Amino acid sequence: MTADKNRLKELNAALRTKAAELDTLSNAFTIEDGGVTVSTEKAAAFRKTLGEAQTIKQLITDLEGAASIETFLNEPASQPYAPRDAALAARLGAGQAKSLGQRFLDSDEFKALSAAGFRGSFDEMVTVDGHALDQLASKDIFTRSAGTASVLGLGTAERLDIVPRAVRPGRIRDLFPSQTTTANLLYGVRVTGFTNAAGIVPERAMEVPPGGSAAVEVFARAGQSNLTFKTVTYPVAEIAHTMPIHKNTLADEPRLRDLIDSEMVDGVKMAEDNEILYGPGGDERITGIVNTQGVQTYAQVDPDKQSAAIRRAATRAFLAYFPPTGIVLHPFDFEDLELETDNQGAYRVAVNVAVGAQKVVWRLAVVDSMAINEGKFLIGSFGLGARLYDREQVSVQISTENRDNFERGVVTVRGSERVGLEVPRPESFVYGTFKATP
Repeated sequence: MTADKNRLKELNAALRTKAAELDTLSNAFTIEDGGVTVSTEKAAAFRKTLGEAQTIKQLITDLEGAASIETFLNEPASQPYAPRDAALAARLGAGQAKSLGQRFLDSDEFKALSAAGFRGSFDEMVTVDGHALDQLASKDIFTRSAGTASVLGLGTAERLDIVPRAVRPGRIRDLFPSQTTTANLLYGVRVTGFTNAAGIVPERAMEVPPGGSAAVEVFARAGQSNLTFKTVTYPVAEIAHTMPIHKNTLADEPRLRDLIDSEMVDGVKMAEDNEILYGPGGDERITGIVNTQGVQTYAQVDPDKQSAAIRRAATRAFLAYFPPTGIVLHPFDFEDLELETDNQGAYRVAVNVAVGAQKVVWRLAVVDSMAINEGKFLIGSFGLGARLYDREQVSVQISTENRDNFERGVVTVRGSERVGLEVPRPESFVYGTFKATP
């Protein structure tokens, strides 16, 4: 084991050396025609060094795996379940972030409702901290809701875990700074026009006085600028959905934890993305950024590539005096963008793909989301030109008081949130259109 540790140190040092070489090679790439161009020699050197670094990385992984196998062989042939579960519980309670569902199940209100046979209603407000959704626990229960399975007379059957649906990786709200409100209606003043009359003012000028016929010399007057305003209201809208579930399944806590995390919460967040972009507006509906009057538009033109179209659209936001901070792209369009090549066949954004793999285009953070229509992109000043307010973060409600739930042994789970979207500077956003690709 000592030799393995020393070898790991050597491999880690070698990997750091290769990483430094990659950084040096990437700094030598040149920018031409608005994109990153890589010569054949530099690209070959970069790929060779990258391949060597990946080989070293795999060796480190393999060596660590071999060490874990040796540790496993040295352990007892069997291990009591109680100490193992106690150790797991201790680790979970020592600082790991609990999922939304687990916090819901650990609440005193849920335990009281469970003790009462799920008779009555329950309203437990649980906030999401941004990381809980990524920590979905495995399932370890069986329910007739999914059907039945025959049991073999001989042999051993193994029950496989349910594979949870992956949550959508990109969230449009990630482009906004966190803001909250306690109101149920937001209103503000939107600047709709500005006439700039600033200029040089001489000390004296010739001017015709009121009622006069000839100009006389007077002290010069500065020009008068004008601002026009419009009062705009922004409703705090509720996004919610419900799901019926049998009380027996509800009692199987690991299954409920997955239900809340991967379905109820993610469903609300998916609808939130759609509303931020394309909300139709109205008395109780969010007006999405795209549907806000005053948002600029831009269409890609030949011979520009997609990266050039994004940069030209960003200029429109700069001309409105609002430097853009982010861009929303459909995953297919982001794929096309990363696969752009120059006239020599070299990838124009190779540095972004190979080094760091940060989702950045023209220094702008990228969210690739299926919420935006394919062939479209939205670029703008998130957090300044538009602001997102949380009135109530994701909450979970559960009740049997819904239609004939009680006699059927069914409870209704309800996930919801309340948010408001303010767009005080629509001119800071540009809704773009890519030209059709083969």
